[in-house]
Amino acid sequence: MYYQRVNGVELYYDRMGSGEPLVLIHGLGERKEGWKFQYEFAEHFDLIIPDLRGFGKTKCPEGEEITINAFAKDIVGLLDQLGIQEAHICGLSMGGIISQEIYDIRPEMVKSFILASSVSYVPKWLEKLLLMINEKRYQNMTLESYLEQATLSCLHDKSEATVQKVKPIWSEHLDGFYQAWRACLRIDYREMLKQVNVPTLVIACQKDKILPTYSQKQMHKLIPNAKLYMIKNAGHVGKVEKAKEFNRVALEFLLQEVG
Repeated sequence: MYYQRVNGVELYYDRMGSGEPLVLIHGLGERKEGWKFQYEFAEHFDLIIPDLRGFGKTKCPEGEEITINAFAKDIVGLLDQLGIQEAHICGLSMGGIISQEIYDIRPEMVKSFILASSVSYVPKWLEKLLLMINEKRYQNMTLESYLEQATLSCLHDKSEATVQKVKPIWSEHLDGFYQAWRACLRIDYREMLKQVNVPTLVIACQKDKILPTYSQKQMHKLIPNAKLYMIKNAGHVGKVEKAKEFNRVALEFLLQEVG
């Protein structure tokens, strides 16, 4: 584990492997260890996996903001400090939102995209509805209740073996959760996605109840020449629930772009 001071935050990250840089960006409530089933990517790539501010080991000092733009600037700043001018970017859920923000602010830094179980747009009516339903619950949520709720809601296969695989991916605290959740509701990348000119793979999970497949299908339609892959019988965290399939599809795409 390493860290760099970026934008007023000590940003912790793992780095392994060699080759072209590949950044893996975790989802809401996760930590960098949530990508442990993708460590095999390091056989082909220089793998960089950060803990976002407010999650995992990366604390967010008082007065520092937690927004999608701040997350994106942290990753851009980290890559700048590491001397990396261009990288493949893979983000899941909120990580996919942050990936889109990175392209919006530094398109030349993105060599290819994998946007998994993510979304590009939240209508205002849906933002208001979600705030009305969940705001108080998320503000007062305990870590124990979150771990249980998040694990079960993100899975299609709720067998004990699968539950035990997913539980360790979550952050050991909720410091950044509420602000990050609210930030995820205020996004609209629809016009930006029409301008994306890098190879893009959109991964959807058939049984995703957090971000249903219409969200990924919309992204696929907006991005020129994007590819869409559907993982059947998987919930929101297909990277864990169907790790072998997720890895195979992602690596086939990435290695084709490298080649």
